[in-house]
Amino acid sequence: MTGWSVPGYREVRELGAGGAGRVVLATYTTTGAYVAIKYLRDELRGNRRFLNDFRQEARIMVELNDPSIVRLYEYVETRDGAAIVMELVDGVPLRRILSEHGATSPEAALVVLKGSLTGLSLAHASGIVHRDYKPENVLIQADGASKLSDFGIATPSSEPGIPAGTPSYMAPEQWDAGAVSPATDVYAATCVFFECLTGRRPYHAEHPAALRHRHKTAPIPLDDVPAGLRELVGRGLAKDPADRPPTAGTFLGELEDAASAEYGLDWEQRGRRRLAELATLLALMFPLARPAEPVEVATSVARTVLTRRLVSSAPRFAIGGAVLSALVAATLIAANNQEPVARDTPISPPVHSGTVPTPGNSPGTSPAASPSGSPSAGVSPKPDPSGTAPGGGTPATPGTTPAPSTAPPPVPLVVTSLGVSGFDGQSATVRVKATSKKRVTLTVRFFEGSSPDALVSTSPQTIPLEGATSYEFGVQQGFPRPACGTSVYRKVEAMTAPAAKGGARSNVLRITGAPCPPAAVRGVKISSWDGTTVNADISTSGTGPVKVTVQFTRDREIVTTVTRTISGQTAYSFSATADLGPADCKKRTSYGVRIDTDPAAPGGTQTADRWMTGECTPQESTPPARAPQ
Repeated sequence: MTGWSVPGYREVRELGAGGAGRVVLATYTTTGAYVAIKYLRDELRGNRRFLNDFRQEARIMVELNDPSIVRLYEYVETRDGAAIVMELVDGVPLRRILSEHGATSPEAALVVLKGSLTGLSLAHASGIVHRDYKPENVLIQADGASKLSDFGIATPSSEPGIPAGTPSYMAPEQWDAGAVSPATDVYAATCVFFECLTGRRPYHAEHPAALRHRHKTAPIPLDDVPAGLRELVGRGLAKDPADRPPTAGTFLGELEDAASAEYGLDWEQRGRRRLAELATLLALMFPLARPAEPVEVATSVARTVLTRRLVSSAPRFAIGGAVLSALVAATLIAANNQEPVARDTPISPPVHSGTVPTPGNSPGTSPAASPSGSPSAGVSPKPDPSGTAPGGGTPATPGTTPAPSTAPPPVPLVVTSLGVSGFDGQSATVRVKATSKKRVTLTVRFFEGSSPDALVSTSPQTIPLEGATSYEFGVQQGFPRPACGTSVYRKVEAMTAPAAKGGARSNVLRITGAPCPPAAVRGVKISSWDGTTVNADISTSGTGPVKVTVQFTRDREIVTTVTRTISGQTAYSFSATADLGPADCKKRTSYGVRIDTDPAAPGGTQTADRWMTGECTPQESTPPARAPQ
């Protein structure tokens, strides 16, 4: 990766380096806007599983636009390297504040946790788990606001047997084959919250094996935590993920209640002020604090940028050859005095995306023209020894008028071929052929729905094609992953103006989510049983499949069995019915029900009985009269 840089950007200086790679401060060459570029190290690029997963998540991350998350503008991957172009946050990592100042105030710690949970909640709703939440990935700005960065870049450990992540903040289940869920991020965020409150990590050990043992078995160290926040920390650091808040959004609600009860309704304002104080004490470490080389932006260029807006439906990704470029159209850089970009100035796309370039006529290769329009004004062309005029033809005879040349008639623009191939539910390859190099407008739409007849369209992507007669490139749409155990249908449709022969082209695909992870049954409770219908409440630790078996008995003998599989939720209201016949009028009849689950519930088989006696008819209740002797 040495020597390679993302096209369209000018590097200013290196900001730092970590396990994932090095980060540089750069400017977008068209507007001068500041960005941060993270170049992934070669070991990550060589990890095919990591790279495939990150490509999928990058498609979703470019759609997430929230003040609590560092915005992802572009992901670029070539044979020479891979890099992420991100929003530049003019602030310092939380790690720097903790290293310099130790514990923050409780209100400041709550502000950090609230900002992170807000960002994690948005990502979790899109199917993304951070997997490597730590103080290095929380950036604090001069106003005390925080932003969460580096989603999806949990770097593999160099220690054998240790999964990807940062051991000091890894949840107990993450140590076991790297299992992660939203509850895993809740655990890591609580570890950082604990560190902000106390100035130290909840667990410490010299060797990873000992640290693993403490995360999995050691008591939660609550003695140094303020009394009003101990329940919050205890919930977030629970060993069993089923005992933690299931999502960051749930934990956020608990945080609001605890903070207001303990520190009053204005706790957040005090916390922001404290964080702002701690961050500004380190202001000289801000990325834009050190003087950079002046960036020249010509007046004409700036004027053009301020008045030009990209089409909002421009493609978010462009794949061509070996290049994968996740491009966000019309992205704004407007945070913390990032001059010299004028406010509301958009970032235009680099030259490696957008309109497909004409082969052999890349930007910057056009022949120079003089103000008069001639190829070389002021220089006479050399005479041609062959006797022909420059550019061919017969030289004019002095005193005669040359005959006008006959130009060939213009070729009419016809789109002769349009094709869509390679659709995988996220991306597709589009091929267009035309009879001339005039502009062809391509419109691509993606659809998603529960069935082929119930598809909903996303915003159209409109792509101008000009300067060639044949085009081939990729288009993508950032769909979230289907929920586990569910299926959706997706469609891609392409059409051109002028219309191609045969009209639009489309492909439809069924996409199935990953199998749901196995779920433990937390409890089964029979709420009612009337001898015919049983109602029960079943709770689980996950959304995976649970087999429920219900046996109906009469006088302790099994009459019928009902078996069902439930999945997709963590709480169920279960109901089953059986006809066990009328009760005996001469004796009490026992109607029973037994409920078993696989996996088994903590209390084992749940049972309920109901004793009933039927009403006898007169013939049944009065013995027949004996005949006289």
